[in-house]
Amino acid sequence: MFWTVRGVAAGLMAGVSIAALAQPFPARPVYLISQFPPGGQTDVIARLLAPKLAESTGQPFVVENRVGAAGIIGADYVAKSPADGYTVLVGNNSLVTNTVMRHDLPFDLMKDLVPVAMVASVPLALAVHPSVQARSVKELVALIRSRPGKWAYSSCGASTPMHLTGELFKQYTKLDILHVPYKGCGPAIRDGVGGQVPILFNNFSGLMAQDKGGKLRVLAVASAKRSTVEPGIPTIAEAGYEGFEASIWIGFLVPAGTPREIVQKLNTELNKAARLPRIREQLRTQLMEYHSMTPNEFSALIRSDIAKWSKVVRDAHLKAK
Repeated sequence: MFWTVRGVAAGLMAGVSIAALAQPFPARPVYLISQFPPGGQTDVIARLLAPKLAESTGQPFVVENRVGAAGIIGADYVAKSPADGYTVLVGNNSLVTNTVMRHDLPFDLMKDLVPVAMVASVPLALAVHPSVQARSVKELVALIRSRPGKWAYSSCGASTPMHLTGELFKQYTKLDILHVPYKGCGPAIRDGVGGQVPILFNNFSGLMAQDKGGKLRVLAVASAKRSTVEPGIPTIAEAGYEGFEASIWIGFLVPAGTPREIVQKLNTELNKAARLPRIREQLRTQLMEYHSMTPNEFSALIRSDIAKWSKVVRDAHLKAK
């Protein structure tokens, strides 16, 4: 009788486990892990979409900031989390630039994380202090060539997309410009406003805020096309540097091994939330562009970016950490 009761209990427990596994995803709160502090564009995307995701799925989507080491801490946390869809990385293409610039990463971007959806992008931009006698990219290039070895550009830090965009610009123009890395985009912009570093590669939105106040002059966006929000700002490519392109993309990734049906469910819900008119308008206020990508399309973008920026690093003879 003892073994009979025990067998029945085991069968009931197995039935409960199977029933739990069969529950539609998500069946409990999902954690969106932001690589960067509150207030940045990556975090803004997470907090814009989380309430809409909760509404459509019936489960909370909780934004959690795990910051540090240029986004590496947050990415590593997600890479080592259970592959069940309940821990999702909200990241940007610092994932790519860290991959091509650092040999000490505690995770492998292409092996340990699976792309889910890329939902937004924001151009990078080139700006100068108002004291710089240039009102276009062509004028800036001519000015630097007339006084070689006396110029510097700032970025948000070594290995960041802004850093590599500056190196890409140097390669296209064949200019000699010193790189001055900062610990964050805010400090780089503040010193740019103060005139300590005359040339800046930074987020378009942050630079335009200073441009409108007359504290910096935005010369061009680095994206392939002009911003639909600020179409009056030309692209670097329009200055004669065909093919020049550099933007920040913002997307969602999950641990490798996450079931395909969960990846697809997250992709569907994220794209549905991001294309809501109210969300798209809020993105525009941040000078961000909405995108809709399948997991395969996002994966192809990441692979293409790795190839592109790896070449920039090699050609610039940058030393990876």
